[in-house]
Amino acid sequence: MLEINETDGDKILSVDKLREKCINYVKSHFIKTPHLAVENKNTKWKIEITTQVIKEWRKKSRTRPRIIAICLLDKMIKTAVLIKTEADNRKTRGIESVSEFENQCKINGKPYKIRIIVKKQPSRYFAYYYGAVEQKKDKKNRNNGYHR
Repeated sequence: MLEINETDGDKILSVDKLREKCINYVKSHFIKTPHLAVENKNTKWKIEITTQVIKEWRKKSRTRPRIIAICLLDKMIKTAVLIKTEADNRKTRGIESVSEFENQCKINGKPYKIRIIVKKQPSRYFAYYYGAVEQKKDKKNRNNGYHR
């Protein structure tokens, strides 16, 4: 399982400064012309990373773990599992379907579920949404969901 941790330098940054640092990382590593496309191992789709996914992440990521999770974007897309594909509920012009992918990682030592939304246009797939949600331990089942 992939893992990312805040550095000592990250820990002293405000949330806004940490977000700014991660945005600079994303711009230098993922935002390219032509768009960086990552092949998903599960579907063999080449999924483009565009500024759209960064805008959505930026609006919705308010906690430190969710902010640093963006640095794993390419690796999470590559190994994510397709959960479902549906028609676009919003009936956005040019969008053929919307797919939901999931992955897992550890952020600052805690397990997180990564959710990735990919939209399909006639000639391409692109990441639209990327988010991390902490996985809480089940109090009844202390073995983290593994059954004997």
